[in-house]
Amino acid sequence: MYLSREEEQDLLPMLNWKEATALIGPRRAGKTTLAKRLLQTWQAGGKPGAYFDLEALGAPQTADALVRQIEKTPKGGLVVLDEVQVLPDWVKVVRGQVDTGKRHIVATGSSAALLSAEIATALGGRAVPMPVLPLSFRDAKNWGLRSLRQYMEVGGYPECVLRPSEASALHKMYLELTVLRDVAARKGVREVKPLSDLALLILSEPGKTISAKKTASRLNISQPTFRSFISGFNDAFLTLSVPPFSRSPRERIIADAKQYAYDIGLARSVSVSQSDDEGRRLENLVAVELARRGYSLSYLKTNSCECDFIAQKLGERTLAMQVWGGEGNVPQRELDGLALGMRECKAEGLLLSKEPVLLPAPFKSMGIEEWLLKK
Repeated sequence: MYLSREEEQDLLPMLNWKEATALIGPRRAGKTTLAKRLLQTWQAGGKPGAYFDLEALGAPQTADALVRQIEKTPKGGLVVLDEVQVLPDWVKVVRGQVDTGKRHIVATGSSAALLSAEIATALGGRAVPMPVLPLSFRDAKNWGLRSLRQYMEVGGYPECVLRPSEASALHKMYLELTVLRDVAARKGVREVKPLSDLALLILSEPGKTISAKKTASRLNISQPTFRSFISGFNDAFLTLSVPPFSRSPRERIIADAKQYAYDIGLARSVSVSQSDDEGRRLENLVAVELARRGYSLSYLKTNSCECDFIAQKLGERTLAMQVWGGEGNVPQRELDGLALGMRECKAEGLLLSKEPVLLPAPFKSMGIEEWLLKK
């Protein structure tokens, strides 16, 4: 039985665009299942379509062979190219279909092969990258998870949501595949231990600032290598880096970022930390949900306080957001951090907490679970 997910509603209108749609995201996030669902919906409307699993036995082995198969689909049809990275000249195939306007294309592939920047460069505006992340809390509840606490343990990978008792083992397998296939292979890393150690360090302490200088020295790697590893984790949708707020693009690039896990369940399963900082894990959930909603994130910090997130999106007012995982009265430092973000970024402020709290104007508050369920 197919269970729906919210990305469908955003993707369905795009199937009629001239540009190809490229589904990008981490391994096992459900890109193939979603692509098949889109094709089924398309065909249910009486329109022609075809699906090609380029990893399957008997799949076309060359660009010419694939084009010949695609040409069997009537003009105006939808063609899904799954695991497109297997074909060396897949870019030429997609470019040809888009340029002629004969058919609509949906492409999926490993996160090592389909990266937003490379799609933009290789296809020159002919494809729109659309992230497919692990399930949101909204979808996970619809799929059967009982509570926010269970979501924090299981995470949002579809198989983990469907098989929560096996989630921990699945998470460890996903991490190994991501590190070895999507990061090490792509970056040409031969000595994998420093790469794996860095991944575990980040996933064990989500929401913390990782010093490039200190951590590189600790792992016995250079700072450029450290930044290359972090870039690889981000590209593979394993980690999400949030830089400090700065009006200088150069400072944002070189400054130490806060690091979050794209899936809080995976981070919990592989963590080597002896403590469970619930506040930071809640902050992690908010970071990923903001990214899912299309916000560009940064944080703002002074010697005395910190605003967890400055969330920006073209055409919308900037948001300053603070996440508090405690109980009782909100500490003054949390309000000071929120006020800092509102003042410095001329932003609307919102404090998220485990339970709704009353705050003096101009502050606003909301319970984290309510906010996560609100789209």
